[in-house]
Amino acid sequence: MIKEEQNEQQRQLFERTYMNHVQLVCNVIDPNMLYAELGRATGKTEGVMTPRIIRVMNSMPGELSFLVHKTYVALMTNVWPNIQASFSRQVSVGGRERPLLEYGVDYVVGESRLPKHFRQPRYPIAYAKHSVVFRNGSHLQLVASDQPESVAGRSAVHAFVEEMKHNSGDKLRSRLFPSLRGGSAEIRRSPYYAGVTGVSDTARVDLGEDDWFEEYEKKVNPALLDDIATVALALNKHLVRELELQDLIRTTKNPLLVEKFYREKEKAQHFIANWRPRLDDMRRNAIFYVRASSFANKDILGPKFFQTQLDTLDIDEFLTSICAVRQKAVTNRFFATFDRERHRFGDSYIYDQILKLNLKDRFVLTAHYLSHYDKNQPLYVGYDPGNFSSLIVAQQKDYGQRLDIIKEFWCYIPDTQESLAKQFFDFFGADAVNKTIHLYPDRAGNKRREEREQITTDSRALKDALEHYGFSVILYNEGAPTIYHWQQFKLCLMLFGEQSPRLPKIRICENECKNLCSAIMISPLLVKNGKIELDKSSEKKESLKRQAGLTTQLPSAMIYLLYGLYSDAVKGELSNFPTDLPGNIVV
Repeated sequence: MIKEEQNEQQRQLFERTYMNHVQLVCNVIDPNMLYAELGRATGKTEGVMTPRIIRVMNSMPGELSFLVHKTYVALMTNVWPNIQASFSRQVSVGGRERPLLEYGVDYVVGESRLPKHFRQPRYPIAYAKHSVVFRNGSHLQLVASDQPESVAGRSAVHAFVEEMKHNSGDKLRSRLFPSLRGGSAEIRRSPYYAGVTGVSDTARVDLGEDDWFEEYEKKVNPALLDDIATVALALNKHLVRELELQDLIRTTKNPLLVEKFYREKEKAQHFIANWRPRLDDMRRNAIFYVRASSFANKDILGPKFFQTQLDTLDIDEFLTSICAVRQKAVTNRFFATFDRERHRFGDSYIYDQILKLNLKDRFVLTAHYLSHYDKNQPLYVGYDPGNFSSLIVAQQKDYGQRLDIIKEFWCYIPDTQESLAKQFFDFFGADAVNKTIHLYPDRAGNKRREEREQITTDSRALKDALEHYGFSVILYNEGAPTIYHWQQFKLCLMLFGEQSPRLPKIRICENECKNLCSAIMISPLLVKNGKIELDKSSEKKESLKRQAGLTTQLPSAMIYLLYGLYSDAVKGELSNFPTDLPGNIVV
């Protein structure tokens, strides 16, 4: 029994202190600019980001740093809670257990009045509600890269960028990174001054993610990094020895040994005094780009993790998120004229209202915070029923000259239409003044009778469920004639090509419809025997829980909506098979 308890204690100590090889290398090199492209479950937050935050805060007391993600919503609901959980991890200090950082003692969040034992920051905190302040006066301000103007006039000393692939590299480089300036002469000597710490898994360019950070891989100086590692390990050895000697001097009774330990301590201190400034200077000029797969953490994850991932992910997703293999953009897309820069919008949220919230508050995103939502206008909904059911929600703007797709929903069996309706109500129900919904499901004219009956049943069930929550639903497409994939293709070609004055401009919210935006980029065009089809094979390859962003389900719901709204306006063009296909498509 005693042996089992000892083994359990050793296991817990191992888990608390273990770092995988990649985490160790990041913490040893510890350069001015650290870009970590790491696979899933490699410990990016706990093993890389959190230690860097603590070291940067200790190195530059009283100074401001930025914690960056694409949106405030992600920062408040995901990024900061994960970092705070990492701060709360239990460690052993002086033989007792305590959090890595203790709230109220080592740091506070969203406080305008700091504890008495805290040092005041060098400059007043501009956004106390969205700031994390440490006891030495250093502090983190949350910054959304889709709102780079929020740092206008502010000077920071370091930027921590979470999920780099979701941030716009152009906005970071042109608007945010130039704000890394200021600080006293002493602060400028810090190896982290004007530096960047960025973490992300591998960007999927085929899904429209931004791989801007990969360019820093070419700027690495391997010889400099080798020198840093050599000096850092030697310096760390002397720092540990100095602490050991302090303990020995305090506890040893033999005067001769005490004298010997003093001499050893002086040598260690001399080495530290000589080499620490040199190491700081090397790190100050270093860029380190590390790229590793999830196998870097195989000793902790175990073979079962990788088998589960291989069984549940499609091969493209497994290669990217687990193996860190970079995917290139897909050609021959069904949505051939869709342009992710032109047809997506990122100003999704009403930040005046979000900024009033405190980091300590529980934040739940609803339509109330959407900048492109008009509570007085009806909602237009495309619906793709089935084992995986999806909704696309849009509103018409500018007297019908523009259609904004503002939200996506989905569920899969055993969840039913009631689940979709509940999601819809939770998001729109409290704010909607106009509760009219125009619902466009699959026309089903080219389906088997059993499929047509099921689609009709599902559509009416969704209509009933939404009306149960107080919405007024107008159901379209019942008994509508067959539409062919080439007609859908041609309509989307015209809509996203923006060549017809009879058709509106389509814009999609990249934050609240991120799975739709991803799926559009990998929806293939299949040409078989001269016939155009939307290749839906991904819907059979992917497991239900992964279909949202990696299959044609959500794009199909969008097509049903667009065809229902706009096919009549260009009926003549949709009566003839297209002969003007884009150049990269061979028929």
